[in-house]
Amino acid sequence: MRRESWIRAARLIGIALLLVTLPLSFACGGGGEPQPTPTSPAQVSEFEVVQEAVADYLDDWAAGKNGANIKAVDLYALLNDGDTSNDPHIVSCRSAADYANGHIPGAVNLGAFSELSSLPKDEDILVYCYTGQSASAATALLGTMGYDVQNLLHGMSSWSSDPAVYVSRFDAATHQHDYTVETAANTATGGNAYPDIENTTSTDEDAIVEAAAKTVTAKYIDAVDLYALLNDGDSDNDPVIVSLRSATDYAAGHVPGAVNIGLGSLADNLDKLPADETIVLYCYTGHTAGQATALLNMLGYDAQSLKFGFCSWSSTATKCFDAATAASSYDVES
Repeated sequence: MRRESWIRAARLIGIALLLVTLPLSFACGGGGEPQPTPTSPAQVSEFEVVQEAVADYLDDWAAGKNGANIKAVDLYALLNDGDTSNDPHIVSCRSAADYANGHIPGAVNLGAFSELSSLPKDEDILVYCYTGQSASAATALLGTMGYDVQNLLHGMSSWSSDPAVYVSRFDAATHQHDYTVETAANTATGGNAYPDIENTTSTDEDAIVEAAAKTVTAKYIDAVDLYALLNDGDSDNDPVIVSLRSATDYAAGHVPGAVNIGLGSLADNLDKLPADETIVLYCYTGHTAGQATALLNMLGYDAQSLKFGFCSWSSTATKCFDAATAASSYDVES
């Protein structure tokens, strides 16, 4: 073969090789449009998501749109007005044994807060327990998850006068003490870091709120135990105490050392609560504190509710449950 033929053949082979390698070059990012760099999923702060859900719920609560208490007389009237379309979906938060022994007609029984998200979202929910404190916590959890919910004031204690049915209720002769109160105001210091919560790998906000709600269990402390803790000579184990009562009632007398933060402003004062200390909250009867405790537990705080509220701490307390005026004798089913 002549020299010119060899040169021509070599050129043809080179062009062919170039055409073969061009697609590979583009595919590997060696030419053409630059390929996007893979990115990691956006990081979501679970605390911030739950904090926003808590704030939204408390705004509705303050406006009277959600989370209110309903009296037994009003619930009875609602269930017996001849219009079933306005009947709420009733949920008992009591034990299975006590539910079987007697419950509000039509009620279903849920034994744990982790089951609350199984309730229908297209119905109004009515939650009740023994005295109203645990159901108040459930009410707050449901409210943050987008449910329209109410709590039965004083629980089964207000629905039935049969001890075998109500099982447990506030009794001043047994549960009320006359512990020391103070009138000097205490100031909470701001600037505390928020807890860091990780309950799910999901970045969906509803899933994050639901996961936080499922971590909550009812947490209480009796007045006797709180008094002993505050007077054991060891200030290192003293909890941070928050009064949720009105400013007027707080000024008239409160648990020694307590600061005053209303439930409606709780979301705006989280930096005043330490994430590394136990927090004890109290109100009048335990209802409001039950809500606040559940919300703080969702946010990762170590919070407890004073059982029966200020009514268990001092005989100067007001708004306490009185069976003579607050207890009814409505029908139950088993």
